[in-house]
Amino acid sequence: MRRYYSYPYKAEPLHFPLEPIARKFVAASIFVCIFLVFFNLAAHAALDPKKMAENELQTLAKDYYENYYYDTFTENLPEEDYLVAFTTYSEYGFPKVYLRELLLFDDAKHADSRAYFEGQYLCNTNRTGVTFIPYAPYGRTDYEMKFTYDCEWQ
Repeated sequence: MRRYYSYPYKAEPLHFPLEPIARKFVAASIFVCIFLVFFNLAAHAALDPKKMAENELQTLAKDYYENYYYDTFTENLPEEDYLVAFTTYSEYGFPKVYLRELLLFDDAKHADSRAYFEGQYLCNTNRTGVTFIPYAPYGRTDYEMKFTYDCEWQ
């Protein structure tokens, strides 16, 4: 006589001789896919034209103030007027310096940085700028920068 099983019928799992290797392969494949996704996200974040342009503008502004503007401003300033001169600008800052000036100062040493502002992320060199605001004790690195951007995606 035949035996009939009630459903759902529970079958034993099939075992293949390559099962341990297949599990390792699947695990390695998943790991590689996750790694590639995170690598792609990190590369996209690092190579973002907007971030690259903003970082380059910060670098240009820092070099401009610390190696050119500060020396020019303090060059003919008497010791007794030093504190008064910087205090005058400590609330609103020095006049705005535009990107065009940052690219051309010091015999156009930073002219090759223009590529960061003329690619996919295009910046107007006559409107993009930075304002330097000095604070006490008014040393070469005692300042903050406020940026004004006039940039757009192409």
